[in-house]
Amino acid sequence: MKPILLFIISLLIALISCEKEENKSNLTELCNVRPDGWECEIITDDFNSNDLPRDAGKPLAIIKFKNPEREFLRYHDRIVNPSLILDLYNINQKHELIDFIISQQVFSWCIPLYYGETEDYFIITSPCFVNYGAFTEEANSLIEDLHTSLKSLIVVKEYDGLIPFNTN
Repeated sequence: MKPILLFIISLLIALISCEKEENKSNLTELCNVRPDGWECEIITDDFNSNDLPRDAGKPLAIIKFKNPEREFLRYHDRIVNPSLILDLYNINQKHELIDFIISQQVFSWCIPLYYGETEDYFIITSPCFVNYGAFTEEANSLIEDLHTSLKSLIVVKEYDGLIPFNTN
């Protein structure tokens, strides 16, 4: 009886670790599509609260993109690099997150926005997480190639009442 129990426990551990490896490779895929010049950081624990939409709950991962080769002027006196923060949640939380995002649309700034989804992840960003909240023509043009590359893996679906983040 004990050998069977040990076998089952070993099998379960192996399956769980394979699932974690598969999710890690999916995260890596999102980084791998980034255009030249873009850096990508995957964070899976010890999240900075400044990288989380208010009241959204803990994501599976945060992916932070930054292009240190480009810069633009933000607010007359501050030069910054283009950047994007994406919060990734389990796709099984999709309906709960849609309801949450819709409930937050009454607020004016730093609200969570639907960025898109993959087979495994429901992805949220915020106006505050895109180029530090700068949406000038220059800022938008400097991040356009990143949005285009990410859309090769991320689909944007239509949901009643949900306004997706506009990457155009």
